[in-house]
Amino acid sequence: MLKTMAGYALAVVGFLVFSQSAMARDFADIYTDCGLGAMIAPRNGAVAAVTNVTWDSGTTAITSDISSPDSCVGGQERTAAFIHGSYEYLEQDLASGSGTYLDTLMVLAGYDSQTKQAGIDELRKDFAKLVSKPGYTNKSRFEKSEAVYDLVYKRQGIAS
Repeated sequence: MLKTMAGYALAVVGFLVFSQSAMARDFADIYTDCGLGAMIAPRNGAVAAVTNVTWDSGTTAITSDISSPDSCVGGQERTAAFIHGSYEYLEQDLASGSGTYLDTLMVLAGYDSQTKQAGIDELRKDFAKLVSKPGYTNKSRFEKSEAVYDLVYKRQGIAS
C-alpha cells in the first residue's frame, strides 16, 4: 500500500513539474511549433497542427515542448533535422562555400540576405577548424551533425 501511495505521489509531482513548462506556451502553439508537424510544415501552422494530431495525437509535439521547450522556438528542431538528414551534401557545400544545402541551412537558421554571406564565411571558417581536429573523421554522423548545429547557433548566441 505504501509503495502504491508513493507511486501516486511521484506521478502527481511529475505531472505538476511537466505541466509548468507545457503551460508556458499556448496549447495551440505546441501543435504548430513543435513535433513532427512543425518539421513537416514549418511555415503552415494549420498543416503542422493537423499533422501532429493525425500522426500521433500530438504526442511528439507535447513531448518536445515538455522535454526541451526551447527547441520549439524559432524552428531549431527543423534546422537540426535538416543538418542531420543532409550532412554529406552540407559538408560539400561548406567546403565549396556555396550550394543549395548551405543556402537552405542559412534560411532555416534565420539569416537574411544581408547577413547570409557573413554567416557563411564565419561558419566555413569554424567548420574548417572543426574538421581539422584529430578524430573528427571517426565521429558518428550524429556527432558531426550536432557539431555543425552548435556552430550555427553559437554564432547567433542561441546554442546551449
